[in-house]
Formats: sequence, structure tokens, C-alpha cells
Amino acid sequence: MNFDSGIRLQVIRQTVTLAIEDGREWGQRFLNDSSWRGDKKKMAKHAISESKFCSLRKGVNSKLAATAGISSEVAMSLYSQVKLASTLFTIYEIDTIRASAQPLVLAAAAGVSVTELVHQLEISPEINYGQQNLQKALQSVPSQKMLELNQTLEIQLITEVRNKHIRRDAMMSLCGNSVKTFIQAYRNP
Repeated sequence: MNFDSGIRLQVIRQTVTLAIEDGREWGQRFLNDSSWRGDKKKMAKHAISESKFCSLRKGVNSKLAATAGISSEVAMSLYSQVKLASTLFTIYEIDTIRASAQPLVLAAAAGVSVTELVHQLEISPEINYGQQNLQKALQSVPSQKMLELNQTLEIQLITEVRNKHIRRDAMMSLCGNSVKTFIQAYRNP
């Protein structure tokens, strides 16, 4: 890995980490707001709708992204999609704090199915890959393999962002629906 790609990966990781934290905070605000009366479907629908219009409020440093060879548009899209995924995970009360949760959030944002993720983790397909088994599998993955998996998912997500020439509102709707599908499969194998 050369110096430039090392910087690029560091910027991507910082962007992903910030997006997951911000998404967790946003999701928690939904859960703490009694006006939603616990209606997670309405919360999720509103979060997807709002994400179409939200601008980058916190610091994905566009100068740093540009220095790393990542356009500010790609950095913002990466941030927005990962933040939305983390928000929806939080609304549906799926942990995003542990490091082992990061591949789940990235996979959901990238449109990777639970089945594909199980395959990438090399979990035996005969095993029921429900929420508990997948969490256990993620916790038992060696840190180097976890780093490689995260890197693969980050690159896949950035490649998708660069290749999709669709409006932001459509992109966020697609991402939100993909994440909800992932969550449903994750919770109910």
C-alpha cells in the first residue's frame, strides 16, 4: 500500500466512523422523542425522507478528502448513506457501538445482503445466520480479517456512489430501502 492509498483509506475510515456515530445519535433522538409513540416504521420513513435533504452538518473535511483523492461529493454521499444506515439500525435497536457492528452497517448501506455478508465471512451456509449467530461470527473474526472486510465494503460503497448517476433523493431512498431489507433479513432469517 502506498502513502496516498493509506491516506485515502484513513479518510474513508474517519468518514465512516463519524457517520456511524452521527447516525447513532440521530436514531437515539428518534427513540427518545415520545411524539413518535414508538412507531419505528414511521421513524424510519421520516429518517429516510429527511436524509434526502440533510446536508453535511459535521466535519467530513472536504479539503482532507480532496487531498486524499476523494471528491467532496463522494465523501458526502458516503457519509450520508452510512449515517442513514446507522440511524435505521439504531431505530430498530441494533447495536452500532461495537466494532463488530461496523461491517453490518457498511454492508447494509452498500446494498449487500445478509446472505452475501455470510458468504464473505465464510460462515457455513448450513448454519442459521440469524442475528445472534451473525453477531457471534463477527465477534470471532480476527481483527485483520475484520479490517479487510471493512475495507472491501468501504471500497464497494464508494464505487457504487461514483458509478451511480442518480439524484441524491433517489440514492437515499434506495439506500434506506436496502438497509430496511437488510435489517429485516438480519432479524428474521
